[in-house]
Amino acid sequence: MSDTSGKQFGILIAYILPGFIVLIGLTPVFPLISQWLKPIDAQGGLGLGPPLYAILGATALGLILSCFRWLLIDRIHGWMGVRRPVWNDRHLEGRLGGFDYLVLNHFRYHEFCGNTLLATLSVYILNRASHSLHFLNPGTDVAMAILAIVLFAASRDALKNYYSRSGRLVGEFTDTPFGDSLMFNGNDHGGGKNPAPSQPQPEPKSPTSATAPAEPKSTGSQK
Repeated sequence: MSDTSGKQFGILIAYILPGFIVLIGLTPVFPLISQWLKPIDAQGGLGLGPPLYAILGATALGLILSCFRWLLIDRIHGWMGVRRPVWNDRHLEGRLGGFDYLVLNHFRYHEFCGNTLLATLSVYILNRASHSLHFLNPGTDVAMAILAIVLFAASRDALKNYYSRSGRLVGEFTDTPFGDSLMFNGNDHGGGKNPAPSQPQPEPKSPTSATAPAEPKSTGSQK
């Protein structure tokens, strides 16, 4: 897989697929959306408009899901011990290819699992509450709970691997306190800055001891 196709695949699984899950889940409640998901031959002369709306809508929903994933799931992972290291950005330029590899093979899968978890939970709860799908029952509730647990565990594992391997790749200063600058998009918003070089401190001067004035030497012998 080439670099360009790898990045496109990462965007597809991280944003577009979770967004399509939301679109499909909304069709029982909002039937108009189902018109966007029909094949072009069945559009009735509407052209490429509805499929384009579907792609744009799925992308927008995927990005919105990613915001909630950052706000909720990433913080839960942080409370459970997955801490973001403060990277040494001075080493990033020479290792950017390896860093992009870790983003594609770890962080994008974390985004997919987290965003898909929120997408499936939201549309399942919506359809369950509105009784729009009659086949939903306690059995599907159990299946949904199992799926949510698996997606959450996979999201945590991918994020943990991304943090640990990227920290070893570019180096790190120290662990940042949780909640200071959690990342939304895979790079950080304030951490990882190189610390300001410390100014050399002057050596403290030792206090000079007071010297008593020298007594004048006597030139003659005392009689």
